[in-house]
Parts: sequence; C-alpha cells; structure tokens
Amino acid sequence: MAARASDPVVAADCAFVITRVFDAPRDLVWKAWAEPERLQQWWGPKGCKIRIAALEFRPGGLFHYVMEYSTGATMWGRFFYREISKPERIVWLNSFSNETGGITRAPFSPLIPLEIQNTVTLAGQGGKTEITLRARPHGATEEECAFFDGFHGSLQQGYGGTMDQLEEYLAKG
Repeated sequence: MAARASDPVVAADCAFVITRVFDAPRDLVWKAWAEPERLQQWWGPKGCKIRIAALEFRPGGLFHYVMEYSTGATMWGRFFYREISKPERIVWLNSFSNETGGITRAPFSPLIPLEIQNTVTLAGQGGKTEITLRARPHGATEEECAFFDGFHGSLQQGYGGTMDQLEEYLAKG
C-alpha cells in the first residue's frame, strides 16, 4: 500500500529534496564533488569562500572546512562520508563544527539537528547530469525534526545557491 501524506512515516521523515540538471557529463560533475581543488571553488552558500582544512574522500573519511564571509565572519563545517559509490552516489553526515573538527550546534539556532544525512545521486543523461540531493535529520529529536521541516525555505535558498555555484563552476569547463 502506498504511503499517504498524512501517514506518520512520511510526516516524521521531514526530508528536504532538491534536484537539478547540469549541462556537464557525469564524470566531470563527480570530480567536482570528489577533488578538493574543484570542491572549494563551488561548495557553500553564495557570498562565502571555502577553505578546506581536510578532505579524505572515502567512506569513513572527513571533509572539514571553514566558510569565510566578506564580513569577516566564519563558520566551520564537516562531512563524515558514509558511502561513496563512484560515479552515482555519495552519502555523508553534515554538521557544524569547531576548528578541530568536533561537532557543534549551529551558531544561529540550537534547534538545528546536530547531524544531517545527505544523499546525493548523480544520473547521466546524454552528456548532462541530474543531481538529486536529499537531506534529513540524523539522530534528531522530534523538536529538531519539526524545526528542520519548517526550515526548508532556508535550505532551498542555501542549497539552491550552492547548486547555482556548481553550475557556474561547470560552465567554466
């Protein structure tokens, strides 16, 4: 039986999903996610630069980075890679962090879940690549899930800007 929108399983999921099609082959898009010199050129919200402290692109590896804004503000983040299936799937736990890579609360709200599981799939389509990113709280309380569910507009803006930057990066060749 198919799940209905009112089913608790669907409501409790509170996943955020964004899909984009890029005018670039899947191999190039994969490299943009996997190689540090490429990743730092596009990852993150608009208006910030990324400095990579560490990147071990492998299951069990860590991507530790700092977002540097033009105002001088900084925010640290990290990915803990759980699954990497070249060239179609990357799964990681995303968190805010401190300078040493320890998980911290988001600086703007204590209700943001400590960890968000992100799953990115890359599907090749005749020289183009469709990316679907699915983000959902990992190990979160009901209150954190409810906050995350209400935060989808901000996620759309943040991930949308990140995908815009990926598109601009890929257009450069």
